[in-house]
Parts: sequence; C-alpha cells; structure tokens
Amino acid sequence: MYLPQTIKCQFIAKSWAESPFHEMENAGKLSHANIVNTISGELVAEGVLEYLLAYPNTQGAEVPFIGYERIIGTIGSLNGSFIIKHNGIFSPTAGVSGTIEIVSGSGTNDFSEIRGKGKITAKAGEHGGEYFLELERVA
Repeated sequence: MYLPQTIKCQFIAKSWAESPFHEMENAGKLSHANIVNTISGELVAEGVLEYLLAYPNTQGAEVPFIGYERIIGTIGSLNGSFIIKHNGIFSPTAGVSGTIEIVSGSGTNDFSEIRGKGKITAKAGEHGGEYFLELERVA
C-alpha cells in the first residue's frame, strides 16, 4: 500500500469549547479547549483535539499552545488513526503557526507504522487552516 511522502490538507473546526482552569489577577490565564476538526484534502478524516493555552496578561498578545489530536481517517486507500502532537502560537493578527509531529507508536490499522512531522498554519479570524506533513513508515 502506497503512503505519500508529503501530504497537505485543510481542517475546519466543527466545534470548539474552551474554558479557563486557572486565572490570577494581572497574571493571564491558563485555558483548555476541546476541538473536533473536519479534515479534507489528501487526508480525509476527523480530528479530536485537546489544547492547553497560556494567555499572557497583555491583551492582544500571542498565545502559546500545546495539544494532542487523534486523527481518524484515510490517505488514499489507507485507513486508520494516529495521534499528532501540536506546539504553536496563536497571534490575533497573524493567526496560527506551529509544528506538528506524529506520536511514535500511536498508529492503528494501515497507519500502525507511520511517523512524520510538519507544520500547522491558519489565518487570523478563520476557523480552520492547513496541515502539511512529511510522512514515512517505520521499518
């Protein structure tokens, strides 16, 4: 079964539920978000994502985030699931930029030996963006 070396796909946040879990006066807040993404393009899938976000005290400043997303879907004739680790920054003016990496050993079915890394991007004000992944199979 053929696994492309690179894939580019789009995601749209089908749902986003965010709530703070720790706030201090003049110290920003910590928040978590539960997200469900619809993914299309070379990867057709649903993504179930949990983010941790660290909002700084300064209004409008960049917000760093980390998270894990289980991707369940297909790449061509291949199907299964795998987990992606997210590490990025949200800017109210520039949008989202960051890195993504497939968690080793997280794949199922046709993706049981997959690994890879790439980028996440999204424009400010939009509820979606793009993933770009460089993929390989573990021998």
